Amino acid sequence: MEIVREQILTLQIEHESDIGISRRKSVSLAKQLGFDDVKTGEIAIMVTELVTNVLKHGGRKGKILVCELKTDEGQKAIEVWCCDSGPGIPDIEKAIKDGFSNKISLGIGLGSIRRFSDVFEINPEHTPFVNDNALHGLETYKTCIRTLKWVPNKKWIGTNRSISIGAASRGKPGENLNGDCYVINHISPTKTIAAVMDGLGHGKEAHLASQLAREQIILKANQPVDLLLQHMNAGTRGTRGLVASIVSIDTEKNKLQFSGIGNIESFIVSSNVKKNLLSYGGIIGHNMRTPRVFEYSFEPGDYICLSSDGITSRWRHEDFNWKDHPQSIAENLITNYARNNDDATILIIRYDT
Repeated sequence: MEIVREQILTLQIEHESDIGISRRKSVSLAKQLGFDDVKTGEIAIMVTELVTNVLKHGGRKGKILVCELKTDEGQKAIEVWCCDSGPGIPDIEKAIKDGFSNKISLGIGLGSIRRFSDVFEINPEHTPFVNDNALHGLETYKTCIRTLKWVPNKKWIGTNRSISIGAASRGKPGENLNGDCYVINHISPTKTIAAVMDGLGHGKEAHLASQLAREQIILKANQPVDLLLQHMNAGTRGTRGLVASIVSIDTEKNKLQFSGIGNIESFIVSSNVKKNLLSYGGIIGHNMRTPRVFEYSFEPGDYICLSSDGITSRWRHEDFNWKDHPQSIAENLITNYARNNDDATILIIRYDT
């Protein structure tokens, strides 16, 4: 995913008046980018808290950078970097809790800022862009906070009529709750996000982890698949954790983007040739690696299959008639190939000719 930054605003933070100046400039940019009044108000709160904290706890000297961020797929966001020369944050976990305050740290408001942000980082890795713009002129630097908020896509209700979907999921026999789940979200007439999630183990704790991850995809489906995995990772901390694979299908461009963490079996079949998709090791919510996105051609007649490890690997795609509806195939697979000692889920998406 290529990223371009435009409309870059940088302001020194030294006086109380800088709070209002920073807020007004950020609100102006947010409105230009298309944020509604509610989201613009959240951005105003974030910037106000960041600048106020620099003046109260960050050595009264810092810098704020506000810019427009654009991806090569046309998605837009407002990005804020706020850096200071104060003593730093001694306990980050405490500092990011709502309402926490500490006279020697940037505690005030960080919990709210994190809640309002799609991306929230403390002392992230610097890029040449940040060094040249945000940090230039700061004699000493101790803390830098980065927040990012995506412009929501216009709401659209409907389905991608170019694809057929089949899905089947059931909990481990004897359990009341399913630790697996799947999600399908049509975000435009030609673009669909889909995922399969498997909470570690089974039962209540596995169910909680997978449902919290599913919620992130539902709320933020317009974002790139690697960022969705990062949101899932942040949203499931403190749970048992999970593994997941996410796919973004674009039937206008005939392409598919895929990213996965853990052992969700994922493959594409094109012209009856199977191509396995690469997932990285790790556990979402715990030790997740930085996700990578892989792009593939996805043409009419192709299909993609995602399944949890509750489906055995004994079945072969050559043994099925893929002209049947994907729902019929999914139900056949979960009936005949699901393990008795685990949750099981399978999702099949076919690009219709």
